[in-house]
Amino acid sequence: MLSKTDSTLLKGIAILFVFTHNFLHWIAPMLGENEFFYREAPANNFINGLLKDPLNTPRYISIYIAPFIALHLFIFLSGYGLTSAYINKKINFKSFIVKRLSKLYPVFTIALIGLFVYKYVIFRAEFTQITAIDFFLRYTLLANFIPGKLFVLNGPFWFYSLIVQLYFCFPVLIYLLKKRTRNVIVVALLALVLIFCLNDYFSYMNFSLYSIFIGHLPIFIFGMLYSQYAEVINKQFRWLVPLALLLFVLGLYNMYFWYLSYTTFIILVLALFNFLKKYKAPKYINQFLLFSGGLSYYIFAVHGFLRTPWVRLANKADNDIFHYLYLLVFTIIIYLVAMMTREIERYYFRLLAKYKRSKNKD
Repeated sequence: MLSKTDSTLLKGIAILFVFTHNFLHWIAPMLGENEFFYREAPANNFINGLLKDPLNTPRYISIYIAPFIALHLFIFLSGYGLTSAYINKKINFKSFIVKRLSKLYPVFTIALIGLFVYKYVIFRAEFTQITAIDFFLRYTLLANFIPGKLFVLNGPFWFYSLIVQLYFCFPVLIYLLKKRTRNVIVVALLALVLIFCLNDYFSYMNFSLYSIFIGHLPIFIFGMLYSQYAEVINKQFRWLVPLALLLFVLGLYNMYFWYLSYTTFIILVLALFNFLKKYKAPKYINQFLLFSGGLSYYIFAVHGFLRTPWVRLANKADNDIFHYLYLLVFTIIIYLVAMMTREIERYYFRLLAKYKRSKNKD
């Protein structure tokens, strides 16, 4: 089982991969990554980069490997956490969704307002009718379903729509899990069949099943299963880890093995995390990861649009050292803005609680 501390540490690791990837993958030369579709070029760039320029290994890992860890670790932890919380409770669908949205939308709203002020007021980007439509599509979480609109306004915001889609799936999935474990395993396998058969076809329409819930059901369900069978799964790591490593390597060269890479890489992360837990990490590293994990929700919300102007400045620098220096500056800024965002959210909830108390008195 994962303790609350374990989950926070994993969130800390995940958010570090999220914002370093979303910064470094825009630095020239852009190597590309296989996140929504499989292409040979990014995989070859990753392999050649490791062989020819080993000193830049952190960058190559951040660009190509991070997508396998970052958001998918959050998806895994969501499935894990929700199942742990609701496995012995009866779920009212409406109240469950309202509760989830009431937690998501305040910070999402703050982030969108922040994006508008930062990009269109401070940096004076042109605000057009299309921009207004993009704000509507993003705020209503519809952009993920429209080919070519996945990354409008701010790329990382596509995840909000995805996680809400998984929230809508969860009451059905937990019902199936309570009935019989194999029910959710069948759902995960059906999702994989759809991915195997249709994802490459949809790529010609500039659409991916990984932009909606179908592509991420296997990892979400794996999180649900790990919540109930962690000890059993952990005992299977002796053979699961070598198999996961093999599948991941094969996924560098073949599209169909790549479809399995996200789940197999989460297995590798869990196995490594469980192994490292036996050893005490330096206190400052532990504290930093816990702090980052606790702040991860807010870092994710603001880091995307705050890449301006740091990515542009990094691309003007010829030396790799400056790329990492600009990344450090970017990191400090997003942590500060994330803490401000958290305080604004807390202030909102205090006002909401005060309003409810006054309304109850009336």
